Amino acid sequence: MRKIFYSIGIFLFLGVLSLAYYQSYQIAATRDRLWLLSQTDVSGNSENQNTSFSEKAPGTAVMADSNGETGQYGTYYLKEQDGYVTVYHSDQRTIYETTSISVLSLPESLRNEVSNGKYLRDQQELYSFLENYSS
Repeated sequence: MRKIFYSIGIFLFLGVLSLAYYQSYQIAATRDRLWLLSQTDVSGNSENQNTSFSEKAPGTAVMADSNGETGQYGTYYLKEQDGYVTVYHSDQRTIYETTSISVLSLPESLRNEVSNGKYLRDQQELYSFLENYSS
């Protein structure tokens, strides 16, 4: 009889633990979405733009290029730093992640893109790149 009570207790404990973990995951995901929307709102709502906030894809930063024209670019930026690929946020100044991917190990066309600076649309595209070219 005790074995049954202990089994039920362990089962309930694991169930509550799983629910708590799932809830913390949901809270973190919601917080990330809100942060991303606030960043897009701050960088994307310029007075001289004709595009409204609701027409932009979430997670897309609007930046000015070298000519001063605005356009939609990705949220991550790859650049060469000391012979390795470094991932920056879309502002091109804030480092998101340093990698151990040597620029010399990349195909020549991609090497040129990274040397000149390459935008990535979203986190999925970034992780795909990192997965494909990491050792």
